[in-house]
Amino acid sequence: MSTVAESSELREDAELVIEVLSEKEDIQLDYTANSILWLDAYIDEHRAKLDDGDKSVLREKLGAFLGESIRRNFGGRWVKGDDGSWMIVFDEQHQAAPFDIIGEHLDHQASLSQAIEHLPDLMVQRQN
Repeated sequence: MSTVAESSELREDAELVIEVLSEKEDIQLDYTANSILWLDAYIDEHRAKLDDGDKSVLREKLGAFLGESIRRNFGGRWVKGDDGSWMIVFDEQHQAAPFDIIGEHLDHQASLSQAIEHLPDLMVQRQN
């Protein structure tokens, strides 16, 4: 399977997150910062009820959503690293690891809102 085909599967996973959570939670999600902030609070609210299996599935699906949100708002492209992990790559020196960010948030080690707040700083550095 080509990298392009695999990255389209990530975009499909992101769309699935929007569809399922929008219907389940009666909210209209999209790829904006507001949707990421909503997701941040949603994970905080449900984290205590999640087992390792739940976290694994959510890391995969929500990571695709976060990555696609980053890609649409800040540019970059999906790239599969040598270790098999997907990243949003802006250039050779700057990338975002959406699956790691989600994983850390699920384990209560990081905040999605803080991660997103720092992306514009990354983009300013990239333009200089």
